[in-house]
Amino acid sequence: MALPSVAIIIPTRNRHEFLMRCLSRIVPYVVAHPNCSIVVSDDGNSLQTREVLARELASVQVVQGPRRGPSANRNCGAAHATAELLIFLDDDCIPDQNLIAAYQDAALRNPEIGVFEGRISPKGELSGFADQVPTNETGGYLWSCNFAIRRDLFQKINGFDDRYPFAAMEDVDLHLRVKRHSEVLFLPDARVWHEIELRHGWKVVQHHTLSVLLFLHIHGLKASGKSSAYFLSMAMRTLVFSGAHHLRALKMKNPGQLVLHCWANLQLSLILFFWRYHALLARRFYPPCCPGCELIHAAIASPDHPVTPLKEGTDAH
Repeated sequence: MALPSVAIIIPTRNRHEFLMRCLSRIVPYVVAHPNCSIVVSDDGNSLQTREVLARELASVQVVQGPRRGPSANRNCGAAHATAELLIFLDDDCIPDQNLIAAYQDAALRNPEIGVFEGRISPKGELSGFADQVPTNETGGYLWSCNFAIRRDLFQKINGFDDRYPFAAMEDVDLHLRVKRHSEVLFLPDARVWHEIELRHGWKVVQHHTLSVLLFLHIHGLKASGKSSAYFLSMAMRTLVFSGAHHLRALKMKNPGQLVLHCWANLQLSLILFFWRYHALLARRFYPPCCPGCELIHAAIASPDHPVTPLKEGTDAH
């Protein structure tokens, strides 16, 4: 049997150096295999990105992103793909040169499986509380920076929910929805190394916390399995265990970020305890700082939460 056709979807936003490094690892395989393609969806200036890639990587398709966050940007790239299997990577990942082949082989050997999660390893070591990097060494997480999904299943579930304007919880949301349709198979050989990102300040915490509240609003407390006690324990565990771990490792940069994360978990615990008033409390604790915040506040204030349909063949969704 022939290997399934593949489209690698890479969302980006004017990060040419990261993007070129990522593409350099997978383009040789794509060029050698006619049933493979790459779609880059740029939420910034797609014309400039197209010009940069045209010098060395003219075979890569670049489309203009909708400028509504990473969820909508990934949907935009997927809407331009016609392959059987969609592989999602982030531009700041360094893919193993065997990554595409590992996904294709697994999809061929497991026709009953609709979703495959790849291995994610940090590039370097954390140095403090504001360092963040998604990791997935043994499976169980469907982080959006390295996974594959059959295109028909992606369309069936309407792709990523583009009401998530930030890079937070959108992949958790997708994971919850795909598990209703398919088992998720972990592939340790489909590996990427992910850059460690410095993310500090209250705005980072606010955007993540609002995304958590949006997830809970959409799916409900029962479906998500979260409670007031859960976030209270998370605050304590973050303070005690994470603090102790960093102290032992002498990696104590940006200690204020630890306090902010603990405070946000305490606020989430209170909001869940008075869930009936979650929209009012969310606006009280997290007044909008940007259009993305406003979108989330509008969503969680609404009793209805339809998922935006995925539109094919357009630059925006």
